[in-house]
Amino acid sequence: MAKTKQRLKPRKPTAAGVVASSPPPASPPPTAESLTGETPMWAIWCRRIAAAVLGGQVIYVAYFPSDSVLVESGDALWFCALSLIVWTLTMATQPYIKALRPPGSAKDPRTVSALLGNGLTLDVLVWTLAAWMMIAALASCPPGNLRQATNEAWVWIAAAAVLTAARRLLVDRPNRAALFSLCCAVATGMAVHALHQQWISLPQIRAEYLADPDAVLQSAGVDAPAGSAQRMVFANRLLDGGPTATFALANSLAAVLLVAVLAPLAVLRDGSTVNQSGADVRSGWCRAFLLLLSVLGVAALFATRSRSALVACLLAGLWIWMRGGRSGEVKRVRLLAGAALLALSISGVVLVALLLWGDDEWMAAAPASLEFRLQYWKATARLLWDHPIVGAGPGGFQAMYLRYRLPIANESIADPHNFLFETLAAGGFVGGWLLALASIACLMTCRRTATGAGTSGTDASDDVIEDSLAGETHVVSRWMIGGACASLGLVWSFALISGQLPDLQASVFAVPVAVAAGWLTHRSLRDASTAQLRLLGSSILLAMMTHLTVSGGWTVPGVAMVIWMATGSLCTVGRLGDRGNPTGQRCKAFFSGRARALRCFGNDEGPEGLRPAANTSSNAEKKCFTALPTGASTAVDSKRRGKSALVAWSVGAVLLLCLRSESIIPVQQSQLALLRAEDAARRGLLSRVESESRRAVEADDWGFEAPRWRSEFLRGRLVELGNDPAVRAQWVASLETSLDRAGVNPTMLRAAGEQYLHLYQCFGQTADLESAERLIALALENSPTDLSLVAQAAMIAHERSDLTRARELAEQARWLSALGGNVVRDLGLQQILVVEKMGLAARRRPISASIKDRFQQRLGGGGEPDSQPNRNNETSE
Repeated sequence: MAKTKQRLKPRKPTAAGVVASSPPPASPPPTAESLTGETPMWAIWCRRIAAAVLGGQVIYVAYFPSDSVLVESGDALWFCALSLIVWTLTMATQPYIKALRPPGSAKDPRTVSALLGNGLTLDVLVWTLAAWMMIAALASCPPGNLRQATNEAWVWIAAAAVLTAARRLLVDRPNRAALFSLCCAVATGMAVHALHQQWISLPQIRAEYLADPDAVLQSAGVDAPAGSAQRMVFANRLLDGGPTATFALANSLAAVLLVAVLAPLAVLRDGSTVNQSGADVRSGWCRAFLLLLSVLGVAALFATRSRSALVACLLAGLWIWMRGGRSGEVKRVRLLAGAALLALSISGVVLVALLLWGDDEWMAAAPASLEFRLQYWKATARLLWDHPIVGAGPGGFQAMYLRYRLPIANESIADPHNFLFETLAAGGFVGGWLLALASIACLMTCRRTATGAGTSGTDASDDVIEDSLAGETHVVSRWMIGGACASLGLVWSFALISGQLPDLQASVFAVPVAVAAGWLTHRSLRDASTAQLRLLGSSILLAMMTHLTVSGGWTVPGVAMVIWMATGSLCTVGRLGDRGNPTGQRCKAFFSGRARALRCFGNDEGPEGLRPAANTSSNAEKKCFTALPTGASTAVDSKRRGKSALVAWSVGAVLLLCLRSESIIPVQQSQLALLRAEDAARRGLLSRVESESRRAVEADDWGFEAPRWRSEFLRGRLVELGNDPAVRAQWVASLETSLDRAGVNPTMLRAAGEQYLHLYQCFGQTADLESAERLIALALENSPTDLSLVAQAAMIAHERSDLTRARELAEQARWLSALGGNVVRDLGLQQILVVEKMGLAARRRPISASIKDRFQQRLGGGGEPDSQPNRNNETSE
């Protein structure tokens, strides 16, 4: 028996068995060359150009921010063209750039989300909002002006273009780091420029004004007679106002300065996670310089005297401190601070609602600056009640606001000083509803894209993706910085050629400091984690939106550009397939040779014989990658990509063609012709003034500035030539053209009426007085709380021997003067035109006098109401 027993020995596997059971050798990660087989080189180059143009826009808006009313005049049209170029290049190449992503980071390329990126709801909503704004611009004219309306509507389209393009261009960390570095460089340069104005330029101008006020007013193009309220307002803002740098308003500058403060703070919050190499941020000189940049921004913020910007900066700094630390470090503080912020927000909303819709005495009890804002918002709410669908339309708020301005208010504003009310005023409740939906979609997209950014500070897929692209994302980021440098060179080159140099003395200090700040910030951010970049973007967005709740600038490209890019960096389209099962984990498994074999041949830890031989179609979609496409499916996918790119090229070309033909060319030709006419007028070339002014009027069928200027010129010629009939006919035609194009604009109606009053002073014709009465009455109907306009109508009624009407209007003027206790409303400071025949004395310029003097001379009695003990001279930007 023992001999028959045999020891069972395991069989040695054959060579074929060894090969079959052993996993295949690990394969290296795909490189850019292996992943771009289906990506044409033109797509890669177009993507780089898009990044370069986006970087160039950051520099462009720093020198041409189009602040205040410049957007309505067409100053931002070239910015809109650049935005559409970025969008077209990005969207046309998006289907091909998806081929740069490794397997497992994309779905079926035949779906829309695979071709253009997921999270398309936000894109659809922002483009719907932009389209509605263009519809509102067309629907609100008349009574608005079509040129101003479309000029601002194009800015809304540019906003949608920049946001949707940034969501795709800023997917990778190097691109986000480069863009934030450019924004920090621009903001730091603005801070230096502001401090130069505060310490050098403004004191010099103030000294010149005190020595010769008339010369400074003439150089600034301001008509403010001595002793008038206009001169007092100008003096107050010059002597007490803050710096503006390249902007028109200090509050707009303050919004950009927030970046100069917050970017270094976000870098310094946790240097160990910001720079993974550990060579830059932890060094003492680097920390010291970053701290110096932040202090520089804070100093500039204080110089602007913007209280809302300082509050926004404190809130964002608190946000950085809470979110920048480790989870266990500030967990309790986060909870308490979040509860406090929620309670503060609810209290603020309730308080503002009570002040807006409560008793006017409550509003008067608020601080002066807040009281002005509440006046603006209450008037805007009244406007929306009468025009709920489209509001005033884009570009129409300034003219329509005068009809709803509260009697206690005395300022003419270009926007409601609140981004929500500004949107409602431009697009009605439909525009506000679309903005709310877009905001909700933005928050949801931001939350979804933040899934992979945990406490470690990095997306799981970032390292794998960037390695697989073999540096292509770093090339794109370098193109972005290169585009910014090229834009800086082009701006200064055109300035040198045209002779219109920026503030050269301030630029000597601002440009080098900005370059140094950008270089240092980029060194600190280029290795920053995704969580740190998201922290920086969210803090900038929080600060700027907080500031814009009580300040203007929502449609100012120099301010809004930063908001759009920060939003785009937080709401990137993401790498498809990152829901539920993070893409990074699957990609890491894919790029590991051992894991790749496990995915192909099944679970290696199961018993032999139970291991699946290969991946099947039933569970292929659950794996990191699917089977390689066949030649037919590849051809179909390529065809779909081509169709998507063709649609993007077509839409972008149509938008650019419309912008060029309907806005850029007419506006530029009219403005250039008008500049030539003004130059010819200064040199006394009357025949050239006639031809160039006529060309300016004919170049733009929608603009009213050119015919208004031509009517002013012809009025002067009419006075010089002694009421020549031919010149009068030309003057009347130009004046009617400007009024027809301007729509219902009280300012234009008053200006036209004052032209007739000037002719009445010179020639004493009753027809001129009747025309002036008609225009002033129409202006008063659309601006019933204008103190000087009421007084002017009273004097016209007195000249027309309507004494009852004259006394009624005079009493109304006295009542308006007594409201608010503001010294600017004093009847002795408000100027109106004298309504009587003056003859030769009025030929050089119209003769004006204070309301108080005219009331005393023509109506008798005291011209001023009872004295007000608490009068002040405060004004708001």
